[in-house]
Amino acid sequence: MKTPSCFIIYSFILFLITGVLGEHHSNNVKPIALKSKPLTGKFLHITDIHLDPNYLVGSDPKKLCHRKSKKAHKNTAGKFGALNTECDSPLSLVNASFQFMKNSLQDIDFILYTGDTARHDRDKKLPRTGADVLEDHKAVIHLFIKTFDVNSIKLIPTIGNNDGIQHNDFTFNTSIYNSLQSIWEPLGLNLSETFHSGGYFIQDQVVPGLRVINTNSMFFFKKNHIVTDCNEASSPGAIELIWLKQALEQAKDDNVMVYVMGHVPPNDDDDSPLFMPTCLDQYYQILGEYGDIILGHFTGHTNNDVLTAVVPKGNSFGHVTAMANNNELSQIRANHVSTVLFNAPSIIPVNNPAIRVYRYETSKTKENPVGTILDWTQYYVDLDKANYEDSVQYEIEYQASKLYGVNRFDGQGISQAFKQLRVNKNSRRLYSQYVTVSSQSDSV
Repeated sequence: MKTPSCFIIYSFILFLITGVLGEHHSNNVKPIALKSKPLTGKFLHITDIHLDPNYLVGSDPKKLCHRKSKKAHKNTAGKFGALNTECDSPLSLVNASFQFMKNSLQDIDFILYTGDTARHDRDKKLPRTGADVLEDHKAVIHLFIKTFDVNSIKLIPTIGNNDGIQHNDFTFNTSIYNSLQSIWEPLGLNLSETFHSGGYFIQDQVVPGLRVINTNSMFFFKKNHIVTDCNEASSPGAIELIWLKQALEQAKDDNVMVYVMGHVPPNDDDDSPLFMPTCLDQYYQILGEYGDIILGHFTGHTNNDVLTAVVPKGNSFGHVTAMANNNELSQIRANHVSTVLFNAPSIIPVNNPAIRVYRYETSKTKENPVGTILDWTQYYVDLDKANYEDSVQYEIEYQASKLYGVNRFDGQGISQAFKQLRVNKNSRRLYSQYVTVSSQSDSV
């Protein structure tokens, strides 16, 4: 527990670097006027597109799908991607995915896009430039705008670790924030001072009674070597955590429910930490303390489909992750769940490409507050089949309510879902299959 004097120091640094305290009473939240339309009770979650305009069909995946090998049998990169490789997404796959959304997923209220738009910078013979990154961002936002009426369906993107000019490296006032502000301008987002300086912001009135807090997970990320852990009061992560807590306090004062979104989840699918140690502990503590208003936490990054619960552990909060391991799942318990972390699978074909549609509560009921996750449908592409048949077909991989045997995914529902995994052998088998989107890869 910080002493009052420490909090004053933290707050003063926050004021000097980001000006957040000057926004405390309103967090500079300005409701954006959208065209009115009836709510459908559904929203879309997309993540990790990783568009690669340089992808070459019929090339060698070991050359990251950019060049052919002299050995013809190694040139196996398919038209719509190379499954279980380090190649990024070809334009054909991205276009086909947006075409599916245009044709079949228009009955949604808003979109959470949890980042990683640009291709990885893995090819030493074809290094990624700053111009490449910006062009990828422009191309993907253009596809969203062509596919959805963003005046009536709010698109809320976040920043991924591959979305800056330098891979993983983000700090205060990194140049990509200003570039993204310009590229995202048609989306009508509330990109206040906190976004200009730190890449995080609050989007109010996504639907009545529901607010999205959009974090910059890069400030907590272990692989970001230009920032320090949150035990240093001046670190970007420590300052963002103060902002996050203030934003949640403001949501309580305003009597609204909250979704938190970011790119990198706190823990990986094998339960190893992705955040720096102090950032990790404090982040879980905040999620736990405000579990009464945080109805969902949404990330991507790992390419896998994983559920995590924030639970009390003594006088603090920890987590329980449903790992795709039969022994672990057969013992999993999550009583008194405070907050639920949903990690969705990706477009990039590390696993089969995937898109998720959630169903949520649109109005307060006796059982559920606004924003309660009621169910989701996981769509996917059998990529080997798509490449063989020269056609991308998204189909339903599973329905969450049927897999877990629950009708809502709040704390009580997740507790029951984890029990289902513990006691039901078939549910454990299916969950382990779905973690990697019905393919056999490991996360990258």
